[in-house]
Amino acid sequence: MGKGTRKKQGKAQPSPLQLRDAQVKEYTTVKNTESSYNGQIACGRAFLKVLVDGRRAKGEEVCKDRIVTNELAKAFNDSGPNEYSATALELFLVHKCFSQERGLSTASSIHGAFAAFWDEMGDGQYSGAYSLDKETGKVSGCPARAPNVKAVIKSVKIQSKTQGAAATRNHADAMTLEELDCLMQWSLKECPDDLLNDDSLILDIETLRFCVEHALMQAFMSSAFMLWTRCFELLSLQQKDLAEGCKGPSPHFFPHFKVHLTHRKGWQQEKGYDGPRTSNVYDIYKQDITAIDMNFHLMRWKSLLERLYGSKLEDEDCLFPYISPNGVIHIRRQMSYDMLQASLTKFCNGAGVSKRYTTHSFRRGGAQYRFMFAPIGQRWTLNRIRWWGGWAVGEHVDTLIKYLVDSLQSYENGHGDALHPIPIEKDVTLLGDHVGLAPATNSDISQLRSSFLSEIQTEIQTLSTTINSQLSAIAETASATHLPTHEVTVQRSMSRELRSAEIAPYPPTKFRSSVQLLASQSPGPEVDAPALHESLPLSKVSIPDLGQERGAWRRAIFQWMAADGETGLALKDWPLEWYTGSMRTIMGSKRNLRQVVYEEYARLGASDARFLEVYPEAEKSLTDLVNLIRKRNKKIRASKNGSPAFQASSADRA
Repeated sequence: MGKGTRKKQGKAQPSPLQLRDAQVKEYTTVKNTESSYNGQIACGRAFLKVLVDGRRAKGEEVCKDRIVTNELAKAFNDSGPNEYSATALELFLVHKCFSQERGLSTASSIHGAFAAFWDEMGDGQYSGAYSLDKETGKVSGCPARAPNVKAVIKSVKIQSKTQGAAATRNHADAMTLEELDCLMQWSLKECPDDLLNDDSLILDIETLRFCVEHALMQAFMSSAFMLWTRCFELLSLQQKDLAEGCKGPSPHFFPHFKVHLTHRKGWQQEKGYDGPRTSNVYDIYKQDITAIDMNFHLMRWKSLLERLYGSKLEDEDCLFPYISPNGVIHIRRQMSYDMLQASLTKFCNGAGVSKRYTTHSFRRGGAQYRFMFAPIGQRWTLNRIRWWGGWAVGEHVDTLIKYLVDSLQSYENGHGDALHPIPIEKDVTLLGDHVGLAPATNSDISQLRSSFLSEIQTEIQTLSTTINSQLSAIAETASATHLPTHEVTVQRSMSRELRSAEIAPYPPTKFRSSVQLLASQSPGPEVDAPALHESLPLSKVSIPDLGQERGAWRRAIFQWMAADGETGLALKDWPLEWYTGSMRTIMGSKRNLRQVVYEEYARLGASDARFLEVYPEAEKSLTDLVNLIRKRNKKIRASKNGSPAFQASSADRA
């Protein structure tokens, strides 16, 4: 009877200690830290992927520090750490805490996440003190406790102390809407709509690079401020993550497109979330404010990218691809953080924005705008803020405090605007909303009238100055090209009419760009402009770098003879147009270098031993090797035996 009863009971009940461990993990670790730890692991893997992809693109199988690329790629695998896991974690910490200038809180979070990741792996075989057998590459203990990792953590702690208690975490400044608008207006002035919409105006590589940078940054800035993404989340966006041509619900059916943030460090799939499973899908509608109109800027950038590439984007193509210094677009490789940050710094300097911003500034600024600074009636609730930004329900409350409430407290307690003509009284109600809702007084109307008239006068003066300078240029052009005098008279008459008008008929920037185009045009026969991608570097044609480590000459020979996975052709079989004409300065010299090495290798009987006997410098410097080959062949060509090609053909005939 007893045995039968035990069989019906099924598996044994957990012991009190087992029950305790399960409850502690369920209600402490999961809700408070697991979502944060998972996010740090995901960020670390994304960083490692970008690092490895960059090394592979340059042909670095083994770097100067003797790190094997293919093994480095496995450093954060679930199967267990390898000899490069500690190094990979060290590089990730350096990137976040020094390159991106995050503080001790970030370092501690990353360290805790990876310590738990390896401690809990298997049966705890990788917990405890770290050691590495350099002969076998076998790892014992947790790589997060390696001396080089601890050294980085210690360095961050010392740095945070020297900066004071307020600098224990160095947050990026939040990008305000006014500052974002300043960047956008500067970009639109430098690169007018005409250039981005009319391919016939892009006549050379330099103009192309200029347009690409501005269009890409306009798309990135508006998208980052709208979606509050982390940099890697937005840069990893692919064509398959967009759903275009969507219609909103009745009765309005507003057009929009959807964005699926597949790589968002999201919380909607985390344990503890009870809301609808929308899988990080965001509906992007047109916005009235140009600076944050992702619906417009992202779609315009995508259109330009497709015209550059010569075809529609495929599912795996990146919306923010890597663009090499020579202008070649690597459509399946996402842009790096460093390249994006460099462009952001360049834009801030150009627009005269003195604050130092990082890509994270858009996430902070976008959240603060929707919570505090949007017009009355358009501000979002905390629940909506949490959902849109992907903050987990179980996350510490101080995450949102840092983003929102800290800034609100500074705003309410600051009194630097005490001399404002209309008292703001921001400490009476939330953000001083009562001032915006109060009836206008005579003083308010008088201040508004003065401000409005001042702005109009400034615009008229700017427009008049611009017209005069452009008409002078047109007059000089007319004199040089014998333009009929009456046409210049008509232009001057138009200038007088505009100067006498009270309001400019259209924004000065657009008018200025139109006049510049008029002045730059010269009479001549009309010629059909080629498609944009036909006059620019070929997107799919590239030659991987050989790297600085040993064996570069062997990789040069391999690239010359082996078919490339992207084009399906070896360098020796490339069509002429891939390395001549407009592609000569981009691919010509790189291809020629590999040809020189291969032909000399073939001349010496395709023997590694013979090649190294004649050129022992081959393993030291590829540049020295090519110079020696050219110098040697120059002497051979001058000899009575003829050129190497003639000798080879004679040998074949023999």
